[in-house]
Amino acid sequence: MTDEAKTLTRQPLGIGQTIEVHEKVLVHLSGVGKKRAARAAQSLLKRGATALLSWGTAGGLVPGLVPGNLVLPRTVMGSDSSLFQVDPSWHERLRSRLKGCIDLCSEALIESATVLMTPEEKRGLASRTGAVAVDMESAAVAFTAEQARLPFVALRVISDTLDQTLPSSVLSAYDRSGHLKMWRLLRGLVQHPEELLEWMRLTTSLRKARKTLTRIARSTEGSFLAPQ
Repeated sequence: MTDEAKTLTRQPLGIGQTIEVHEKVLVHLSGVGKKRAARAAQSLLKRGATALLSWGTAGGLVPGLVPGNLVLPRTVMGSDSSLFQVDPSWHERLRSRLKGCIDLCSEALIESATVLMTPEEKRGLASRTGAVAVDMESAAVAFTAEQARLPFVALRVISDTLDQTLPSSVLSAYDRSGHLKMWRLLRGLVQHPEELLEWMRLTTSLRKARKTLTRIARSTEGSFLAPQ
């Protein structure tokens, strides 16, 4: 999403675009969901990428994960029960660099085809899979990397916790590319004023997540310690 990309570059970046943010580091803004993530990964391969990283936020599925915590998984799970292992040496370099300065865990990240709105949905997915966090893109990137026999890791920061209910008025204000339509947001909150507090909580959570993403980018000096 656009806000996630802004933690990596100040250059304007549109959906489906790729830019070079550091020497040998490309960023592609995919938008939301599996299909967009797969297209983004393929686009990066065509540009000559030799390693793929899934960057952004995730929802927490277990108690103890709070906004701003990093999930640096060893395993990424697809919604179809497929399993992908991240590159172990790349993972360990990142873990060693970030451990102690950022709260992180390395348990499994799972893909969801839809946004999980309620604690009950999150708790159910965790119970069925053992995953600690959920997103909608990492498994597609992992699949592309596996097919191309390239190193892959995921860096995902918690933006909403297990006990948070995501306000429907806020989610409907975003288009599938991740752009916030302010008029949709205002209309939704007028129709559902009871969601105002959850919207304010989510805004705070997202701010904490973006702060951690920015710290990670700086701590890894923009290269993400990627294999050369």
